[in-house]
Amino acid sequence: MIIIYAHKKSPRLDYILSRIFTDILGVDAYFTIKKDQFLASNLPSINYSNENLHKGIWIVPHTLLYSKGVDKQKIEEITQWKGLPVFFSQKQGDIPFDLFSAAFYLITRYEEYRSASLDVHGRYQYTDSIICRMSCIEEPIVDQWAYAFKEELLKSYPDCKFSPRTFRFIPTIDIDHPFLYRNKGFVLNGLCLLKDLMKRNFSIFLDRLLTILHLKKDIYFNFEFFLRLYQSQGVKGLFFVHRGPYGKFDRRYIYPSRRYRKMLRRISQEHSVYLHPSYIAAFNNLQFCKEKMELERVLSKKIEGSRQHFLRFRFPETFRQLLAADIRDDYSVLYSSQFGFRAGTSIPFPFYDLEKEQETSLIIHPSAVMDVTLRRDFNLTPQEALKKIKILAEKVKAVNGDLITLFHNSSLADTNDWKGWKEMYTEMIKQL
Repeated sequence: MIIIYAHKKSPRLDYILSRIFTDILGVDAYFTIKKDQFLASNLPSINYSNENLHKGIWIVPHTLLYSKGVDKQKIEEITQWKGLPVFFSQKQGDIPFDLFSAAFYLITRYEEYRSASLDVHGRYQYTDSIICRMSCIEEPIVDQWAYAFKEELLKSYPDCKFSPRTFRFIPTIDIDHPFLYRNKGFVLNGLCLLKDLMKRNFSIFLDRLLTILHLKKDIYFNFEFFLRLYQSQGVKGLFFVHRGPYGKFDRRYIYPSRRYRKMLRRISQEHSVYLHPSYIAAFNNLQFCKEKMELERVLSKKIEGSRQHFLRFRFPETFRQLLAADIRDDYSVLYSSQFGFRAGTSIPFPFYDLEKEQETSLIIHPSAVMDVTLRRDFNLTPQEALKKIKILAEKVKAVNGDLITLFHNSSLADTNDWKGWKEMYTEMIKQL
């Protein structure tokens, strides 16, 4: 048990203290605004105030945790503490920056609330983030701050007991395209076959035709591969299923497939099956709920998890939408063009609505790396990608976090663009 003194209460302070001490470090923290009680306590102590009480570890607060709403924060100076980049520096105190405010700023995605610089899909860009400026986007920096602070606590209070969580590896699969050729309808298949002939793509024409006629397996329908691999390694996976309409960014099959529905029900018996809402459902409550209900009918189960298609979301609107739809777990917090830790942490955290000043029941699970990012944005070979994932895994293991990987079933179909990635994925599962 740790006692923490602050001169007044704040929902933001309550929230971040729970993240740092309960979730990350695994130690109970008692918060008080009574100075006499703090001074009389024999517990390991933290003084979070402007006043030097000559007791405990002193952290001088920034104004952020005692503010309301979202105002633009000017972060001009980035300094170092124990070899780690930090901001919200303070001239006084035993810790040279406000660890709690800095962690709150990153975990709540404070900087994304008022960002006007969005990409063509309406997404916040990682290059605008403070952790990009700090050159630590590949580090679970909040977790590292917490563990560095733990070292300081143990120096002053060697008997302080911690019960940290354990490392978890969680592989996830996005099913954007359950089929490459099948179940697209007579008209579309006919047009595609004609296009293949006109372009003299005779090998693709033959492959498409044989697949449509069920004389050859559809290489995207590779779910047996995942089931066998996960079973052999004792892994529980997560599968995110696209159920939206056909569109520019939603290349779903057109006609329903009894075989596919049967496969989804089979997967859901052994693993978690969640929603992968369509591109147009990202900011459309009615469409989101429609797709969720459709998947629930297929599985005969309530859907409580989701990941946004194209990682397309906005704070706080998207997460309020998820709450309204009874979604309890989200896996969208990851940049599409950069691997690493968007919220600075590898440990799940409740969504905090900054405009309502409210901690919610929605748990955000930060993902670390996506297959498309590795190949498209960094042009890595399968071997180089595996090496990068293992480096990320070691960083997450050091802070007992969750390593969540995002792959697509279509990326592991052994097509020309993805040669060798299926073998790499198998090796990744075995090693991690």
